[in-house]
Amino acid sequence: MTTQALSPWLRLLSAAERFDRGPYFIAIRRGLALSLPLIMVAALALLLRNPPTPGMRHLLLEAFGPRLDAVCASVLAGTIGIGALVALFGFADVLAQLHNQRAGHRLVNPTVAAVVVVSCFFTLVAPGADGSLMASLSLGQGLFGALVVASLGGTLFLKLCRIRRLRIPSHHASNDLLVGDVLTVVPAGMLTIGTFAVLKACMAWAGWPQLMTAFDTLLAAPYSDVANSLLFGLGYETVAQVLWLFGIHGPNALYAVHQHILEPATQANAAAVAGGGQPQFIFTYHFFAVFARMGGSGGTLSLMMALLMSRRTQRGRKMALVVMLPALFNVNEPLLFGLPLVLNPVYAIPFLITPLVQILIAYAATMADLMPKTSYPVAWTTPALFSGYAATGSVSGAVVQLVGLVVGAAIYLPFVRMADVLSARRSQDVLASLLQIAESAEVSLKGKRCLDLPGDEGRMAVALASDLEDAIKKEGQIFLEFQPQVDCATGRVFGAEALLRWQHPVLGRVAPPIVVALADDIGKIDQLGLRILSLACQQRAAWRGVLPDDFVIAVNLSPRQLLDCKLYRNVLDILHREGLLPTQLELEITESTMLLPDINAIGNLKQLREAGVKVALDDFGMGHTSLHYLRELPLDTVKIDRSLADVSAGSVNEHIVRSIASLSRTLNLSTVVEGVETEQQLKRLSALGCDRFQGYFFSRPLAPSVCQQFVLEADLRAFAPAL
Repeated sequence: MTTQALSPWLRLLSAAERFDRGPYFIAIRRGLALSLPLIMVAALALLLRNPPTPGMRHLLLEAFGPRLDAVCASVLAGTIGIGALVALFGFADVLAQLHNQRAGHRLVNPTVAAVVVVSCFFTLVAPGADGSLMASLSLGQGLFGALVVASLGGTLFLKLCRIRRLRIPSHHASNDLLVGDVLTVVPAGMLTIGTFAVLKACMAWAGWPQLMTAFDTLLAAPYSDVANSLLFGLGYETVAQVLWLFGIHGPNALYAVHQHILEPATQANAAAVAGGGQPQFIFTYHFFAVFARMGGSGGTLSLMMALLMSRRTQRGRKMALVVMLPALFNVNEPLLFGLPLVLNPVYAIPFLITPLVQILIAYAATMADLMPKTSYPVAWTTPALFSGYAATGSVSGAVVQLVGLVVGAAIYLPFVRMADVLSARRSQDVLASLLQIAESAEVSLKGKRCLDLPGDEGRMAVALASDLEDAIKKEGQIFLEFQPQVDCATGRVFGAEALLRWQHPVLGRVAPPIVVALADDIGKIDQLGLRILSLACQQRAAWRGVLPDDFVIAVNLSPRQLLDCKLYRNVLDILHREGLLPTQLELEITESTMLLPDINAIGNLKQLREAGVKVALDDFGMGHTSLHYLRELPLDTVKIDRSLADVSAGSVNEHIVRSIASLSRTLNLSTVVEGVETEQQLKRLSALGCDRFQGYFFSRPLAPSVCQQFVLEADLRAFAPAL
């Protein structure tokens, strides 16, 4: 047997997925996301301080006064000025959370881990208390060092915490749980910080500051005619992009190149044009700003276009709309750190390639005399197309920009789609994990099954809970499907169970157990239950005159609904509004939700049954109180749990089902067996005295129109012999 080799694209997708799901990349994404509110405020401050035109600058100063720059500077210092520190804290916190999840218990307090890592950062990276301190805290200059320290320091601290000899036993720590949580890992924290102190001393001994100064001196060496070399242009932009990819502000790190090559070339071109001559240099500061950094480093305006073009998920389009305004003015920090692009393996290739291709397009247009050289000063916040015209003095500059944007979007688009696929896979994995939790009987100490979960599951639950609140109020997302219930003795479909469905606009179908658990967590289970009941009755009313009058709709009730003193009135009001007979509705209660029958719940059921509404006990046979319920509850139907549908000869299930069927006949109760999937199961269950069934052997849950057709065809076959 031969296996077809994976295509290069699939291999790339697989490799990107492995990196993307690694704990360090997860921690980086969440750490950077923590700084996103700061970045958005900083983007606005940058635009206010650096408007595209002198006229806008004048208007802003007239509107806000001369203190505008000081206010913007303060905002920048308090946002992206401390962005590296915020990302460092978030990275360490998430890394500790992931470590605890893998260990299966709370090994380390994540906040303590973050505090230790912050201390390591200031011990190693931050210089003395002088003007350069803030640079090491900013996103542009300090992020890479912060993430390196967080990775090394966090890993070392977590490994030391696993050594039992370095942990202070909890009974020796403190009666205060929080204080004890901290004291337990004090030895590991001290060793971690001490290690970075030693590393700092070693770096000083090795002359690390002198090495960095020598590197800057090398960059500052004079070059002749290098500003016309294509190799220089590509090399400079490649280095700048690589630095940005690791969270280092590329143009700032290469400021010596700007000072000794790009700025002189820019001034020489401007002087030549002013004197009536021809500009000499191709690669100037404005060339890179106008043709290679549209939207910011990485040609991110092209990425924004690709995000808007991608239709697989809404997340990318929402991100593009959020960052559109700053990106139009070449402020791309929201994309760099919010998407993020920094240290993102999925976008690494287009982030590096796109500006290089755009440089080649602009270089070719210049060499072919299709576009003049950049010779006129423009503000770096000038939007694309306008900046191309302004920097070259020609419409051809805007045309070249437009071509570069389109080509850049084409480069980014397949990687945007790859990111969509990876995001969808992550979401489905988290949803599968949430489903297991929602279907389990375990709840947290606070009684919330999903919202108190740690990690991705907890974040997904919180996001879904917010969306669910809106979905309950709106039309369209919450709807029902119906699974027919068949009477094999007559061949007729006597009823259908209404089953909840939620079509999430981004994630698609969300499993009903998750929906119910979330609604219960946020206290909206009553509203959801009434919505389901109302939709079911509306559909039954729509079938009036089409399906037989004795066709019954079965609807599940939650425990909280049963305890609601208004349940009886609400049900009768809905029936009256839809013009339905009470006998056309059956309310199902689950045995597991009635472990201690409440007097109010039983009272509600009795009142409803006296009014004519049928009552069914769902999942019967799975609990130890089954027989007790038969005596206490006003029932019409017993639904035998699907776990008992597999009745092999002589099995325990066979004896249980036979006993339930016999007891139900004695008590004059109808029985319905759930989960029948094969003809063999049907034959054995029928031999045990069961004649009413529900399951995939007969039909999956169906849309209303399909269910109607199924019922009509089944009834036609049932009455055909009589005709």
